[in-house]
Amino acid sequence: MNWKLWLKGLAAVAIGGAATGATNVLGTGQLNKNVAVTAAIGALSTVLAYLVKSPLAPPADGPVAPEAASPVQAPAAGAN
Repeated sequence: MNWKLWLKGLAAVAIGGAATGATNVLGTGQLNKNVAVTAAIGALSTVLAYLVKSPLAPPADGPVAPEAASPVQAPAAGAN
């Protein structure tokens, strides 16, 4: 896993989310503590979305093949 690239992506989404949240509040013309709260919520939500798409580490037993994950077995070829 390329940690440097992953951390850069994490920082980018945190900054982007904070900037978006702050811009939404500042667009109303008010400058108060709501700017910081909204920026923090924006950063948190984008970081969580990033972690869903790019998890910290892969599962210990590796990725699961789609056919191995399904409990339903396909019928054998030629079986009637």
